[in-house]
Amino acid sequence: MSKPRPKDIAGVVFHVMNRATVGQLLFAGPADYDAFIALARRRQRRTTIRVLACCLMPNHWHFMLWVEHDAQLKEFIGWLSAIHAMRLRTWSGTRGKGAVYQDRYLAVPVETDAYFYRVMRYVERNAARAGLVERPEQWPWSSAAWSYGVEGIDLAAWPLDRPPDWLRFINDEDSPNDVALIRARTQAQRPIVRQHLDVAKLAVRVEARRRKSRR
Repeated sequence: MSKPRPKDIAGVVFHVMNRATVGQLLFAGPADYDAFIALARRRQRRTTIRVLACCLMPNHWHFMLWVEHDAQLKEFIGWLSAIHAMRLRTWSGTRGKGAVYQDRYLAVPVETDAYFYRVMRYVERNAARAGLVERPEQWPWSSAAWSYGVEGIDLAAWPLDRPPDWLRFINDEDSPNDVALIRARTQAQRPIVRQHLDVAKLAVRVEARRRKSRR
């Protein structure tokens, strides 16, 4: 499968992540996490992007984003990465000390029918998988907590129905094969899709998915 063109595809769900340079912490404590969330909320109001999931970790972060038009991903994540890097250097008194992030950001399309729930779980389980908490919903800087009353980034309705046992699902261990595939595809910037699916056909139509889920 060819590498996707470096542009958004309206209606597609993206797994997006960025990681700090070696030895750099993005979030040293609660104030750093909260400052990032404030920036994200500010930009979210401006771009109206649909955030489906998010997890902030000490040296990296993940988002699941559902874009509505071709420039929206760059308008949100591009701005957030750049402004956060600049503000972090200012807040920490390290201006001129080099890059904060390893790259601009990584963004890969996700096939909703086959992989949506698995990638959502991968994102929300990050802190538990890393041993920072016992259960995903205990990490306050994740949509796993925001969905249950903790204040954070505003979350949008999903393109597929949210399973009633979602909390149990994200507390189950990920399949090692799923984790390996999601990591490898994201790092290579290759779509998380079935082998022969055309990326151009991934655009999600909410009503069509809802009708399908009710059958």
